Amino acid sequence: MSHSNSEIWIHWVFVTKDWKPLIDSSKREVLSQTLGNIIQELGNSHGTFSVLNDHFHLLIKLPFNISPKDFENHLKLQIQENLESSGDKDGFLDWERKPYAYSVSLNQLTAEKNSIQRQDFKHQKVSLLEELKFFGM
Repeated sequence: MSHSNSEIWIHWVFVTKDWKPLIDSSKREVLSQTLGNIIQELGNSHGTFSVLNDHFHLLIKLPFNISPKDFENHLKLQIQENLESSGDKDGFLDWERKPYAYSVSLNQLTAEKNSIQRQDFKHQKVSLLEELKFFGM
């Protein structure tokens, strides 16, 4: 009997409510720590992220036992809990109703990872809206 193993890699983009620049340096630090922990917990050695002032990008391999919606809810809860425990008095972050997400094929994984790691530079030339339109979102 043949056995197949597939990996579902997803590039997520979570945007703050009304695309406002709500992510200051202290929130960026907490978000970075949270996203790094999520990647490590899922065993995603190729996972990566980038946090900017109004959104963040996250590339992860979605576990088979977690639906995208469940992952989204878990991630938002982790972020909120970590912001609250960090002592940030204005720790709440409100997000757009639905994150942007698309699957990434294995042969594009390295290019996608490099793109995410260069988001600071990329958004100096291309807006987030232009980038999302490029990806058909």
